[in-house]
Amino acid sequence: MNSIKGNVRVRVGGVVIDGSRMLLIAHEKEGEIYWLLPGGGVDFGESLEDALKREFMEELNISINVDEISLLSDSISPHGERHIVNICFRCSYLSGKYALGNDKRLHGFDFFSADEIASLKIYPPINSELISIIKEGPRKIYLGKLWTNE
Repeated sequence: MNSIKGNVRVRVGGVVIDGSRMLLIAHEKEGEIYWLLPGGGVDFGESLEDALKREFMEELNISINVDEISLLSDSISPHGERHIVNICFRCSYLSGKYALGNDKRLHGFDFFSADEIASLKIYPPINSELISIIKEGPRKIYLGKLWTNE
């Protein structure tokens, strides 16, 4: 049993596909740019769906419909100091004009093809699962524990 005590962070993400391209958002931290599914942390007392809708509005200025879970994973750091449960839902665009939010970590957003996703730095490292969703459609996936030592 791990002797480090901490909180589990719950993060929701949205899988939005337009044709054969998936929406991703870039963050910049300490000079490093990496890509994520749009989304973020769930506040206490907030439903997963409400958190995802809020995050899309904050990050991209759009409203979405939230559908079923597309994938689920744990990100647990090798030494146990961070634990994130990622719950990603299939979503569809509802309204609004895409515009990057004000959070200083936000760097950009775009829609990417499966071939483009293969070479992106994505956290957690779910590139192959995102490519599968684009090519094969939504399916429920539990990916288990994910963390890279990069």
